[in-house]
Amino acid sequence: MDISISGKVILVTGAGRGIGQSLATGLAAEGARTAVLTRQKHDGERLAEDIGRLPGTGPVLPLVADVADEDAVAAAVARIDREWGRIDALVHNAGWMPPATPVLDTDVTRLRGVLDTNLVGSFVVTKHVAPVMIRGGGGRIVYISSMIGVQANTGLAAYGASKAGVNILSNVVHRELVNQGVRTAVLAPGLTDTPGMRASVGDEYITKVASSYPGGRIGQPEDILALTVFLCSDAAQHISGTLLPVRPITG
Repeated sequence: MDISISGKVILVTGAGRGIGQSLATGLAAEGARTAVLTRQKHDGERLAEDIGRLPGTGPVLPLVADVADEDAVAAAVARIDREWGRIDALVHNAGWMPPATPVLDTDVTRLRGVLDTNLVGSFVVTKHVAPVMIRGGGGRIVYISSMIGVQANTGLAAYGASKAGVNILSNVVHRELVNQGVRTAVLAPGLTDTPGMRASVGDEYITKVASSYPGGRIGQPEDILALTVFLCSDAAQHISGTLLPVRPITG
């Protein structure tokens, strides 16, 4: 079984911190040519420098775009095409998890912002990456979603709705493009230790969830890496249109 991703061109969005940063670093360490998309130029450049100091990593291409900005995304994808001539995998991680707010207290402007980043951004990046994949014979799209998009959680209606939309998007893209060689998968982590998560929920909630997980800890960004590497490899060709939870079964 070949689960190597060495030499593959992989785009990671939301790579500036948290899960995206961990995935970009880990994929590069496995020999992938990794394009890292961040909203701030300095975040991408810093990450490229950090990865470049690690032994045996593949090349890194820093890119700047807000995933909801179609022109900026199109320009970033075009640059990957110019530099490397193909895209073998997209790991779409970019997202926003605002502080928990009850439905009746949620400002519609914030709701639209969450949907733009998490759902519209997923559409936009898919729209521009998939044609490059198809031209190259196919590829893999891995959407990083959340268990909150599967199981409702109070205070997180906007975030949960946006991630539920991503889950359906993945299945639709599978149905539309699988015969052109594009395969999709959704990874839905449970509570994972990232700056965005800690800004959204309190310490009491984190402690409560951690106590129900084996080992008494919540997920870490690196817990998602091995499965992502597998899904980006040729060994995962028969997996498409599916959602894979990344958390312990509790209760």
